[in-house]
Amino acid sequence: MPIYKTDNKIPEGPHVLDNPPPFHEKLCEYGERPYWSPDGKRLAFIENNYGDVCEMDFATRKVRNLTKHLGEHHSFLRVLYLADGDYLLIGPKVFKDRHTSRHLESELWVMDKNASAPPQPLGRMIAEGAAVSTLANRVAYATHGGHEPRIGSTEDFECHVIDLGWEAGKPVVVKDTVFYRSVQNRRPEPQDFRHNDTEVIFAEYVGPRARDSAWKTVTRGIDLNTLDVRTYIDEPLTHNECEGIFPGQDYICLESSCDLVNQFPPFDLWKLKLDGSGQRVRMTRLFEHPPWRASNSNVSPDGRWLAFMVNTYTSEPGFGMGLGLMDLEAWGRSEYAQQWETPAERAAKRKD
Repeated sequence: MPIYKTDNKIPEGPHVLDNPPPFHEKLCEYGERPYWSPDGKRLAFIENNYGDVCEMDFATRKVRNLTKHLGEHHSFLRVLYLADGDYLLIGPKVFKDRHTSRHLESELWVMDKNASAPPQPLGRMIAEGAAVSTLANRVAYATHGGHEPRIGSTEDFECHVIDLGWEAGKPVVVKDTVFYRSVQNRRPEPQDFRHNDTEVIFAEYVGPRARDSAWKTVTRGIDLNTLDVRTYIDEPLTHNECEGIFPGQDYICLESSCDLVNQFPPFDLWKLKLDGSGQRVRMTRLFEHPPWRASNSNVSPDGRWLAFMVNTYTSEPGFGMGLGLMDLEAWGRSEYAQQWETPAERAAKRKD
């Protein structure tokens, strides 16, 4: 298995989206983790790793920095929109180092929809990303024993669904439900709500954290009423991480490393059918343009556009080197959109 040493170096030569694959185009030469506004008119993103929050007007492509001159906190890793248009931010109060700040001291913040006041901490520590509802100011996230010792170690996780409100000008949790607890070497990351907020779709990283070990990531869902867990794709020695649900909620984006066995990182974004069949089809085509890769995607509310981040094989996960856009309508009419497969079919081809 190839092992890539993280260096975060930008490749020499032209950017991959200067001469993009079919149906792709460049949004920005910088930026990380794009996320569509509820009305589909704006894209929020992180300017740079542990940086400020920016927002793009999609019609004009004009970008404004929302937090540069707003308060003292400027070390954010992710931004999402809540159902009412307020911003949900994720990051540490102060950047210390890449392990501590991302895995031990990241927390949830809320900023009003007009970005008229500095982001305010919610008082909740978080492991990686979160799911946000389109129906209410509702968030699903994971925390671990490094945040709360009662949970166990940093390898023991607990997932919550919280409803948010405002009191005296401050964001507060008005309801909190624990819906999932993991065992060691299974690290859940909620991604999206589904079925009128009765199901949470999440990625679960299985195995040790080291890149040079046998490991995998599966995509699963949990029924919030019954707590039954369903697995949507589970492929040996493969990273299959859900990354942004489609309107209608029958499909979700997937970062998949299925092109090679026991390989990290994944190169491309796929579309996964959420019925347990494991059916998927490749959307981005950056595997044809090494060392570039696509990740951290989000589908527009109308299903027309896919916004995504680009970086390289040696980039730290989440370290962005620009934002791309894919025309899903045009792609859907192409031959590429018909090339569905399952993990079993891919395994059979390898044997042949």
